Amino acid sequence: MQTVMPSEFKRNLVIMLDGAPQTILEFHTSGTAQTRHKLHVRLRNLKSGRITERVFAETERLQVADLAHRQVQFSYTKGDSCVFTDNQTFEEFEVPIELLGERKWFLKDSIDYTALILDGKVIDVVFPPQVALKVVETTPAQRGVAESSWKTAKVDSGLELMVPLFIDRGDPIRIDTETRKYLGKDNT
Repeated sequence: MQTVMPSEFKRNLVIMLDGAPQTILEFHTSGTAQTRHKLHVRLRNLKSGRITERVFAETERLQVADLAHRQVQFSYTKGDSCVFTDNQTFEEFEVPIELLGERKWFLKDSIDYTALILDGKVIDVVFPPQVALKVVETTPAQRGVAESSWKTAKVDSGLELMVPLFIDRGDPIRIDTETRKYLGKDNT
């Protein structure tokens, strides 16, 4: 059983807390030279999907979840769940859509995702940092305008976001999967 101290935390590390696997979303330190440092952590419970905040003392030891990682691809949606296929064994895994939350907008075939497996069950899917999607709805592009001017666009997954005025219908764009913001045109 591997353990970590709060000073060893990093984003997306999965720890066992209160009997459930929880992934670290964000963290920051507080304290002064006279007081002990505390680590403020934002966690997502991988069983319930709830996001909570917790404070850890710098001397606490926490158990790291014993996870298996598998490369998978999104296959199809089946009722209230998404089906992913293991890239090596072609085994299928069903993941409830509610577990994916707002990340569901970035499901696309032919993209590799990482499935986190605990006790033989998929508990989370790790998305790539950015995904290329095609703009299907927006106002006509305007050339020669300031790059700081923005408009609403809808991509092929159904997600609506703000894009620069020079983006036109049919343009492939890169989107940050964490912030759901426009990163640039996709040239691949």
